[in-house]
Amino acid sequence: MTATAPARTSLPAEATELAARHRLGALQGSFAPKRMSKVLFALYIFTVLHLLALFVIPGLAFLWWLRRTPDFSRKQAAKRLHLFENGMIVHPQSGDGMIAIRWDSVRLYQNITQKIINGIPSTTTHVYSAVGPGRVSATITEFYEHPGTWGPHMQGAILRAQGQAALKAVLEGEKVNFGDFSLSGTGMATTRSGHLPWSDVRGIRVEAGRVHIMRNGDSGRWCSVAVSDIANLYVFLAVAERLSP
Repeated sequence: MTATAPARTSLPAEATELAARHRLGALQGSFAPKRMSKVLFALYIFTVLHLLALFVIPGLAFLWWLRRTPDFSRKQAAKRLHLFENGMIVHPQSGDGMIAIRWDSVRLYQNITQKIINGIPSTTTHVYSAVGPGRVSATITEFYEHPGTWGPHMQGAILRAQGQAALKAVLEGEKVNFGDFSLSGTGMATTRSGHLPWSDVRGIRVEAGRVHIMRNGDSGRWCSVAVSDIANLYVFLAVAERLSP
């Protein structure tokens, strides 16, 4: 893992029971909701008081919006993202309850974008969509602190849990789907670009939120697919790079 290591904390009884039921293994770390700075918190307090004094309805609406943040809601502040050896438990940012998903059965999509304002890089948003068996799903965002740590950690855990099985399936003649891409023993394919034999793959590059596939004999790219359209990115890259020349 990189950046700040996840903090180890004791689990509440409900999370402990859920982890045992799904055989998630040892707790590796927990992440709390991200808190705003003291300056921003004071500014919001001033804004609420000012609006309530002059415009009651807009002031109440703004206060209702603030209640969705951990700084103005104990319920939101108590939520956690727990990472285990074999999966995760997460409190959704909106709503109640906890969701448990195992690494060996999840399809994870990531979408990391950075805003550019007048040519200057601004805030970065992190959205990870985890889809488990059945109708189990969760969306995890920078609502939780240190997304630069828990995001790569989840992708790496999925690679360890699914990588060898995916490679074996491809080598045994199966077609493995990764969202916009599918991999087989003969090559890779997308619905828009068709099929590319492994012998024609010149390179695979991840750049600016997209995966670029270069083809032998071409001056340009064979295809360019948004990272957000690829399930289990690390597994896809590992298998594709293992099979390409």
